[in-house]
Amino acid sequence: MLIAIPLLKKRVAPRCTFADSLLIVSLRYGRVADQSTIPLEGCTSIDLVQILIEKGIKTLICGGISQSTRESLSLCNVVIIENVTGTYYEILEALLSKKIKSGFGFDTVEEPALNASQVKRESNVSLEETNVKEELEKIDCLNCKDRVCLRGMNCLAESNLSSITATGVIREMLESAFDVAFEDERKLCRLAELVYYCMGMNYKRIGVAFCKDLLQPSKILVEVLRRFFTVFPVCCKIGGLAIEEDHIGSSFEVNENTTNHIACNPLMQAEILNRIETDINVIVGLCVGTDCIFTSASHAPVTTIFVKDKSLANNPIGAVYSDYYLNEI
Repeated sequence: MLIAIPLLKKRVAPRCTFADSLLIVSLRYGRVADQSTIPLEGCTSIDLVQILIEKGIKTLICGGISQSTRESLSLCNVVIIENVTGTYYEILEALLSKKIKSGFGFDTVEEPALNASQVKRESNVSLEETNVKEELEKIDCLNCKDRVCLRGMNCLAESNLSSITATGVIREMLESAFDVAFEDERKLCRLAELVYYCMGMNYKRIGVAFCKDLLQPSKILVEVLRRFFTVFPVCCKIGGLAIEEDHIGSSFEVNENTTNHIACNPLMQAEILNRIETDINVIVGLCVGTDCIFTSASHAPVTTIFVKDKSLANNPIGAVYSDYYLNEI
């Protein structure tokens, strides 16, 4: 039986057409009899389907796959095992042990059953955590009248959070941030703060996740950062995924004269920078929501340098000082 796995380096490609090679595995009597790779650089979904048909592939193991590609392969009786993640040797091991299935790599680990004493202890902890949560929910720093924290006094003395301290990398990050924020000689602009902070942290490789609407500011930013660091800019539209593809829920009207029909791809932006192994990632103008996705998926720390505001010339804080905008919300 012939099985194909689109790969990006040594891992299953997050999307069939975003792969640099196709691993073809021949299984016989429950063992790998042979395996080979085919370059896929610049390969379209049509090219991929053609390759699979020509090679007589019976099973495709992949990450994401478009509806059109899935339908084309189904017509050719190719079995598709999708939404799979992991290295190719993890996939081969799962194949041989017959554990491979759609969603492999995303499965949750089953928790062991608790005995009676553990259940009681867990119940007590749960109750204690509930009480702490209720107390914490009463915190309203804006309406606090004492503001003892501004005098260096512990306002969380009654909470079990009062003992939390920064250690290791977090402490180093805080110290570098304080060095920049408390500089007495001059006031630094945000861009200068970014440069000084990264130098203080000894960062060498910086990712820039930018929105295509802020292309020009992104170019200038990258030119400045490249004076000091190795910089990797990645556009929000990377991959060129059309909104018609089934995994994207968008109501944009398709217009061939604009890029509105191309979906933003924050997961791919983060994945690329993760694999490049950047030290820090900088957001430039990502939309609300896509910036959340990027931040949650990024392995490296994330900071925002420029935000996008189509109405206020990229100055969203202006809305807070305008009755017109506040009344329009």
